[in-house]
Amino acid sequence: MHADGSRSEGVHIMPLPLRSKICGQLCRTCLLLVLAYCAGATLAAVPEIDQPAPALKGRLFSGAAFDLAQMRGKVVLVNFYSSYCSFCAYEIGLLEALYERYRADGLEVIAVGVDAPEDRPRVVRMLGIYNLPGTMADELVENGFARRYPTPTAFIVDREGVLRNRIAGAKRPHHYQELVIPLLSR
Repeated sequence: MHADGSRSEGVHIMPLPLRSKICGQLCRTCLLLVLAYCAGATLAAVPEIDQPAPALKGRLFSGAAFDLAQMRGKVVLVNFYSSYCSFCAYEIGLLEALYERYRADGLEVIAVGVDAPEDRPRVVRMLGIYNLPGTMADELVENGFARRYPTPTAFIVDREGVLRNRIAGAKRPHHYQELVIPLLSR
């Protein structure tokens, strides 16, 4: 509570006299902890290109279990999207065409909805229309990726389980083909 009786929300800074009594390394450590707490999911490890793909494990809307680590031998496109994103809606159609064309050659797609849990039916309906396997970010059992990305954001994992590309934002129709087809031919 402030001297004028008002309250502030969020991070509370202790009064200067008390703070000056305990300053030093302890305050720096506390500040780092507060910043880490406030940053939340943004502190998750950033998946690095040309490194093993992070964990991604859960159940698809179909009920089938999936584990990215068990998908070795396939090229996997993981797409983080929102059912409210107009660029994502356009891109879902591109992903459907790519998936239908190259699935027999070893391409897998996992669409990860970052929508709020109450919007799950909307995400299920959208992916059902486009025949794409998907899940909700909040329902994943393991997720070494971040909880949310600017949508759409896609990651491409090669047949050896190595992360080869991260693509943020809307893509042109042949963008995925240029990145995926070379990996399918390896």
